[in-house]
Amino acid sequence: MRMTAAAIAAAGMVVTTAACAGDESDVDGEGGGDAIINMQIGEVRSLVPGGSGESEGYRIIKNVYDGLVYYNIDTGEPENLAAEEITSEDNQTWTIKIKEGLTFHNGEPVNADAFIRSWDRTAYAPNVLPLNYFFATFEGHAEMNPDPLPEDQWADPEVPEYAPVDVTHLSGVTAVDDLTIEVKLTAPFIGFPTMLGYEAFYPIAQECLDDLEACEKKPIGNGPFMFEEEYDIEAGGTAVAWEDYAGGKKPSIDGVRWHVYLEGDDCWADFQTGDIDVCSPAAADYEAAMNDPELAERLIQEPDPSILMLAFPLYDEKYQSVELRRAISMAIDREGVANVVGPERFQPLDEWVPASILGGGTNSCGEYCTYDPDGAKDLLAQAGGWPEGEKLRIWVNDASDNLDVFRAIGDSISESLGIEYELVPMEWTEFLTAREGHSLDGPFRSGWGPDYNLNENFLEPIYGGGSSVNDQGWENADYDAKIAEAGAAATLDEAVALYAEAEAILAADMPSVPVFGQQYNYFYTDRLDNVQVHPIYAGPRGDCELRDVVITE
Repeated sequence: MRMTAAAIAAAGMVVTTAACAGDESDVDGEGGGDAIINMQIGEVRSLVPGGSGESEGYRIIKNVYDGLVYYNIDTGEPENLAAEEITSEDNQTWTIKIKEGLTFHNGEPVNADAFIRSWDRTAYAPNVLPLNYFFATFEGHAEMNPDPLPEDQWADPEVPEYAPVDVTHLSGVTAVDDLTIEVKLTAPFIGFPTMLGYEAFYPIAQECLDDLEACEKKPIGNGPFMFEEEYDIEAGGTAVAWEDYAGGKKPSIDGVRWHVYLEGDDCWADFQTGDIDVCSPAAADYEAAMNDPELAERLIQEPDPSILMLAFPLYDEKYQSVELRRAISMAIDREGVANVVGPERFQPLDEWVPASILGGGTNSCGEYCTYDPDGAKDLLAQAGGWPEGEKLRIWVNDASDNLDVFRAIGDSISESLGIEYELVPMEWTEFLTAREGHSLDGPFRSGWGPDYNLNENFLEPIYGGGSSVNDQGWENADYDAKIAEAGAAATLDEAVALYAEAEAILAADMPSVPVFGQQYNYFYTDRLDNVQVHPIYAGPRGDCELRDVVITE
């Protein structure tokens, strides 16, 4: 999602096949027809911009909405979509010009107000939206985000509450005219345009704000696909191609049906029967799938810039020792775990920013991400040992693949350090809430895929904001200062180098353990053509660019 021509993983191995399309003619709408692609998806948290902040909701949102920019599938560079141009003379005050004639699905204009009302909603603390932090560098954010009330005054212990907040508008955001927005930041940030293709910065229709409950079920977007019927969080729903879409290239398919898989279920059995068009096999099916010669003709296999980590709850006194955190990291046999769950699915990771992202590949974890049981035991001893008779509780969301992967990780830690562990699965949205609410009492699964192609995106959103904000409960003044210095750099190259220095500070404290860089291993049915995986936008377990895919007749 960037201003740079940088090394993001090459996307989209295109394989041409011929087959018959399935019949989905029961879908009746502007998209019409039988060219409907069937996609798997997990539980979504929200379908309104600013409220998701996780992979599943974002997969739908980015097809129903258009942002100011869209990221080039090959380079990761931001290319204007709803924006006509984005400019600044000092990297602190930015001018965004919006293209003329764009509308939402309901006919409302996509103008300056459409973006500003969306940003104000997300930035307003009492709304408690997960992407609020993306506006922390905007002038006026602090006034909209006072400290929350004491926790004993919250109706829900997981949801912060605030005293009345009178300021409901970001003072640094101004509609210069109907199609021009001026944004003033609290400090220069050369990477600002790069962020603007992410969900946090999408527009919202006024009709949606007037009835958010209805909009969560039937979003009113401005993108190439639209809902004519409500989306069911447990069953899914169908979005059809919008005939009046004027934002970019129109899709060739008539629509997409998202099928929901919950509580550890996965799509592989349905993929084999042709009921799902794109799927990645879980660990249990991986070897058989990779050895199937027919499926090999319909495999997309390429580096995935997403990473998998084991994060620590630093708000828990037990995990305050960096020696303990390093010991757990060195106790993980990353290559051995990968061999158990599929060696071509994961690559051992020894950094917090993968090499496929601009500024990544620093190997910043070094020896502490190298399997060394004896060294791990020495570090554990320096940390004072592990409490006798107490289990190491590892928290994961309950997708079946996560259970297999983190069971193998737990087995490795247990074997190396002699610590008994317990794997604690949770339903996805509950897991997100517990992570964000600092209510977990042990290491937890943490994953990150890029919102845009810059090393900053793997650093500040995950570990910034202070101990009360990020999932780990981590804070380091030197890290925060280095992030601020990088944001104010005069050139993008200087910023990238300074962000790498911030990563080194992160590595010294190790609030999380890098475990794996991931790799796409997606299979698709023989009814699809031009199947491309976008390294920034792709979701887990099987995905493709709906704006480009073709269904053959």
